[in-house]
Amino acid sequence: MQSIGEILRAARHNKKASLEDASRVTKIKVEILEKLEADDFKSVGAAMYVKSFLKIYGDYLGLDGKAISDAYLQSQGGLRRQGLRLETEATLMAERQNELRLPAGAVVGVVGGASLLLLVWWGVRTWQEHRAAPPKNVVLPRANFDPIYQPKTQPVAETLER
Repeated sequence: MQSIGEILRAARHNKKASLEDASRVTKIKVEILEKLEADDFKSVGAAMYVKSFLKIYGDYLGLDGKAISDAYLQSQGGLRRQGLRLETEATLMAERQNELRLPAGAVVGVVGGASLLLLVWWGVRTWQEHRAAPPKNVVLPRANFDPIYQPKTQPVAETLER
């Protein structure tokens, strides 16, 4: 069974059209048409763009553009909504596989670094608390002398007038 790109290329050769001619009529860049004929759909863009390009290009070549775009979607596992985007099932599965992979070295490095920072913070804080706290079980000496200043014990006048 021929791939989608091979079908498009054969139809273009049967029509005796160049990629530049097809680009001029369909308003699709030559680079994109080359990628469609090479079955390199991932580098074209999102699934909705590929679907639209295939439909327009298929209609230009005299093929059933809707059938070509439906064959593309079926080969990719169908179209699924991912948030606000519409993606093919194959693209979503590839993204999920990449999301779940975490390099073990990076995880160990991050956890180890965070643990080391926490340990240093705890050590500095403990050292500061120990240094700032008064020594325990220390008895201050008691003075055995009278204070130098002794206030006069004379009564204060009741009024300021004499």
